[in-house]
Amino acid sequence: MLQWSLDLLPYTLLLIAVVIGWVSTIRSALLVLAIAIVAGLFAKTIEWDGLLSIIGLGLTLWLPSRWFQSRILKFLGYAFFLLFAVAMSNYWLPGFNNLQIYQNVQFAADSVPFSMYLNFDKTLVGLFIILFFKRTSCRDLKIESIAMALKVLGVLVACMLPIALAIHYVRFEFKFPQLGWIWILNNLFFVCLAEEGLFRGFVQNGLEGLLPKTKMFSGISIVAAATLFGLAHYKGGVAYVALAAVAGLFYGYAFQRTKRLEASIIVHFGLNLIHFLFFSYPALAT
Repeated sequence: MLQWSLDLLPYTLLLIAVVIGWVSTIRSALLVLAIAIVAGLFAKTIEWDGLLSIIGLGLTLWLPSRWFQSRILKFLGYAFFLLFAVAMSNYWLPGFNNLQIYQNVQFAADSVPFSMYLNFDKTLVGLFIILFFKRTSCRDLKIESIAMALKVLGVLVACMLPIALAIHYVRFEFKFPQLGWIWILNNLFFVCLAEEGLFRGFVQNGLEGLLPKTKMFSGISIVAAATLFGLAHYKGGVAYVALAAVAGLFYGYAFQRTKRLEASIIVHFGLNLIHFLFFSYPALAT
């Protein structure tokens, strides 16, 4: 059983910063994030080169969104942010010693071994986006947006799971593994936040701002973000890329209809949770 320790402190504070970012002010979230970073440096979760990456990630989004007036400077700033975001989302930058929760665990004899880390670097991508680029506060979230997200989730589950079963990607397997509550918190506040922030909040929302305001170009934005989202799951193989891309279309539709990042996060997390609890996770070994 995982015990609370100094290793968990930076992630606990990071989780609090994410929640504050949703419900309170940007300054409050940044204050708690700064404390989390200091705790990470003290616990060796973050090295000094990792701190430089964090500063670079934040500045390349904050400067063009708040200070740069020139379109060229804005474009360059966002381009550098995207490079930082992709690198940190794929753990390519040094300086982060993320905490491993699961190591090659098989939830069933015929399931692929599963490993999971709490990723400080990837989470920062989503947190900075909701603070600086696509400001998201649940204080003005409407019930209609939640209802729309739940409808999209229902359609997605009805479409996706039969396909996954038919191609023998998963099978029915109800479970609640040890440390499952850690998986839930990590997937909702770290994984889904980072991925929806990047692909819907930054890519899709950014494309919708650049392209003409028509249904066709709005659809192009959804497809482009979903395609990139699918490709980002290349480590899982061709089937996983295809399934992720299809799911990304539904996440993008929920975001487009509501203009709320929370809506796409609800759909994304809902599908992941159903997959985790009721089906082979992450996939069948065959």
